[in-house]
Amino acid sequence: MGTINYNTNEQVYNVREDDTLSSRVALVVCVLVQRGVLMAGFSITKELLTIHYKGYNKNKPVWELDFFEHVFANEPMLLIKEKIKGVFICSDKNLIVPNELYMEEEAKNWLKHIHFVAANDVITPYYLSDEKAYYLHAVPLNITELIKINFKHAEILPLAIYQFRNPHKIAMHMQCCMSHEQVCITLHDNGHLLWHKIFSYTSAEDIAYAINLYCKESNTDPAHLNVMCNALSTAEFDKINELTQYFPGIKAGNGRAFTNSWDAAISLANQLLVCVS
Repeated sequence: MGTINYNTNEQVYNVREDDTLSSRVALVVCVLVQRGVLMAGFSITKELLTIHYKGYNKNKPVWELDFFEHVFANEPMLLIKEKIKGVFICSDKNLIVPNELYMEEEAKNWLKHIHFVAANDVITPYYLSDEKAYYLHAVPLNITELIKINFKHAEILPLAIYQFRNPHKIAMHMQCCMSHEQVCITLHDNGHLLWHKIFSYTSAEDIAYAINLYCKESNTDPAHLNVMCNALSTAEFDKINELTQYFPGIKAGNGRAFTNSWDAAISLANQLLVCVS
């Protein structure tokens, strides 16, 4: 189902074999990550119909503008701009500030102290109503401008935003979202936010190490974690399988057991649509 060559990784998932499937797409959500784009198409009744993923290898810089311009201009699912309801961006330059401490300029300065924010990065705050906090992240300005030019009616949101909606009131609930290069992790305990981090990885062991290090520092037993994992494509499925040796009960982001390599991306697409519905 996926076609991979030296420069690109292109994958397509269709809910069923149907020549009319693409014509039934009425709603689209996109995810932009370092060197990749996920596009998910839904029917007017919000049934997931298709997922397209396109990415490029590390022989080109992150956030290569030409790549994203080419996808936006040539991907059939994106040609009718009014269908695009949300564009989600993954940035490891982020900061969460509680409501009572939030002052916009001060918060942006804190973010600049914690992360390297380039002169051509734009910092945007988002209010997390369920957390009573603000989420700030920094993204290259040319990427945000490209989105605004192409998808004027779409919401632009952090990818992590879905992990803060209606947090599950269960003990040690960990949500992960994996792209080919980065993982976004958020941990709640009975609805209370404990930890959020987006970082680069090369192996499942890197992810397990970061989680276990947090557990060690916070006196948490990793065996008590309820881990649920989404992903952008089937390319991450092997890494998820490898994670099961560290967290045997790992499930897809919708709480269901994995049955095939697209489950993690399907779960992500459905959860993202809720954020812009």
